[in-house]
Amino acid sequence: MARKMSISIGGMFLIPVKLDNIAKEAKSNLHEYHKDDMGAGGRKKICKACGKDITEDDIVKGLEVSKGNVVTFSKEELASLPLSTTRNIEIDRFVEAKELNPLTFDTGYYLSPQEVGAESAFNLLMEGMKKLGKVAIGKVAISQRENLCVIRPVNGGMVLSTMFWNSEIKPAPQVPKHQVTDEQTDLITQVIGKYSKPFNHEDYSDKYLDALNVMATKKLAGEVVPVATTQEPQQNLEDALKALVNK
Repeated sequence: MARKMSISIGGMFLIPVKLDNIAKEAKSNLHEYHKDDMGAGGRKKICKACGKDITEDDIVKGLEVSKGNVVTFSKEELASLPLSTTRNIEIDRFVEAKELNPLTFDTGYYLSPQEVGAESAFNLLMEGMKKLGKVAIGKVAISQRENLCVIRPVNGGMVLSTMFWNSEIKPAPQVPKHQVTDEQTDLITQVIGKYSKPFNHEDYSDKYLDALNVMATKKLAGEVVPVATTQEPQQNLEDALKALVNK
């Protein structure tokens, strides 16, 4: 179900919008079964204090303000939280897209005008950002937390991506420096050139289920299913690169 909010600039320019998840919910075809009788497995919620099974009707949201002291909130109270970003996407500034690190992007949402009459303001903001080459930075509260976010013009519309807070980004691992030769550099550039081609998203698909079905068919037929072995990297980099170039 689409979320309904408003893009707010300076608290005076409001655009009612809907947010729809860009990605469909990914579901695994592998399920859990009780190995003794092959009954479908499941998850039960249990109270850690009394050990009893609990249902959704037994659960309330709460915040532990001190050890053992929990304050609970109703759905209505959470919906009326005195925080403007629960209702609005609060734009703080506009920046050039190149200033942003893609590693900070989290979940993406399509934005669309929420109601008749909002199309004009929606398109005006989109065209203004396109003309100046800017994207909008702001904050929005989604899934019971406030998120940093960016709004970008994309393919004739606009997309909102939540972003990780700076404190949530782990430092990158330190990669040891290694001297490479001119010949190795020449070989790797040839390999990259050989494998360079335009990107088409439709060229890629999830083959995991196909592989599972092949394995299941073999098992049903009583065939021995070979165990995949880990391919060891070649010790000589230049030999491996030459093999790729001449492949």
